[in-house]
Amino acid sequence: MLEQVRRTIEEYHMAKGGRLIVGLSGGADSVCLLHVLRQLVPRYGWDLQAVHIHHGLRGEEADRDAAFAMGFAQSLGVPCQVVSFDVAAEARKQGRSTEEMGRILRYETFAKLAGENGQIAVAHHANDQAETLLMRLCRGTGLLGLTGMAPVRGNIIRPLLFCSRKEIEAYCKENRLMYQEDSTNKDTAYTRNKIRHEALPLLEEVHSGSTAHLAETAALLAADSDFLEQAAKAAYEETKLNENPVKLSCEKLFALHRALRMRVLRYAMADTLGSSNNISHVHLQDVESLLAKQSGTSVKTAGGLVVYRQYDRMIFGREEKKQAGFSYDIPLGTDVFVQEAELLVESGVFSGKREEIPLDGCTNVFDYDKITQDLCCRTRKAGDQITLPGGTKKLKSFFIDEKIPADVRGSIPLIACGRDIVWIYGGRTSAKFAPDAQTTQYVRIRITEARQNERKN
Repeated sequence: MLEQVRRTIEEYHMAKGGRLIVGLSGGADSVCLLHVLRQLVPRYGWDLQAVHIHHGLRGEEADRDAAFAMGFAQSLGVPCQVVSFDVAAEARKQGRSTEEMGRILRYETFAKLAGENGQIAVAHHANDQAETLLMRLCRGTGLLGLTGMAPVRGNIIRPLLFCSRKEIEAYCKENRLMYQEDSTNKDTAYTRNKIRHEALPLLEEVHSGSTAHLAETAALLAADSDFLEQAAKAAYEETKLNENPVKLSCEKLFALHRALRMRVLRYAMADTLGSSNNISHVHLQDVESLLAKQSGTSVKTAGGLVVYRQYDRMIFGREEKKQAGFSYDIPLGTDVFVQEAELLVESGVFSGKREEIPLDGCTNVFDYDKITQDLCCRTRKAGDQITLPGGTKKLKSFFIDEKIPADVRGSIPLIACGRDIVWIYGGRTSAKFAPDAQTTQYVRIRITEARQNERKN
């Protein structure tokens, strides 16, 4: 056991010296962990400190566990602190389960006591890893979820992760270490306990060593996942066109293998939302679907995130961020910077053949004689309409038909001629102003993204 833990510590670079907080529940796992780490203090130079969390649950049994933890730590010459909470009351206050609340309070306490440069050692082992893998597999997960618990996550280390429960109990017996049994660990109303006491023993009957093999599989998948995550981070930087808001190149996204593409989308969503929590595969699929849709379409997904397609860009924004309305006159032959949208609108009048007018993905051409009022670049107004090949439609109806979220509609830049919409930036142009065989003069409008200090003078 001691040698196995030492190998794990060194293979995963767990030993940094300094303060090491050890979570000591009083069960066999944490008792074994503290006993082993205490023996390794001369080798790694830790300032070892034990912490027991009293959750305010289980009455006298919890008091017994706290007293035992304090006494055991003292027998090893390790300082121990008991921190008490009323987990049930806090869970009610925050609307969480007692299990979740207890975990949050434990790790918050460990982090506070470890300080900025300290580490936290917890007693998760191979059986815990197998249980985690099965739970996530049953609930549905991707490769990242199947990697289980990491040996090292930030300042949290798991030195027993590759030791089985059987080995831990054998170690305690060999070293005559007493430990406490938590009565709730036998309650199969909890999903993890049901897997622990029913599913894993059944799997061991099917194939001896199943628990260890599941833990080993998680470790192998973790290595593969780490490689893919590194590749995805590089692909994200290559695909990203802008930081705030995040904008991705659709062309480069489409060229990626789907395994990388989905990870890149997750990075973009997480950067916008501030966290990858609650981003599911369904959300990623919704965003990915924009690659097959036309410019101007959008999806509303996790955490109030709105992602919309503008030409060859996928733009990520938060639902609550609404741009104020704006309106800028566009005198033909001038360049106008639209500050609210950070767009440069360039216009000009040309005569001759349409083929001679240079065009690109940011440019559209209209019939000069059909534009009977001054043009402007603005946000929508009541009464706006757009003429499509099938007839004239209210702009509001068009947005509804195109499934553009209501909160996004008010910030979309429009080129307008009175109440007629000439061009919805990132989307459709009006058939009313389209050049035809009789057109002799053309209005060329080009819209590009530009910061204020980049605009043309």
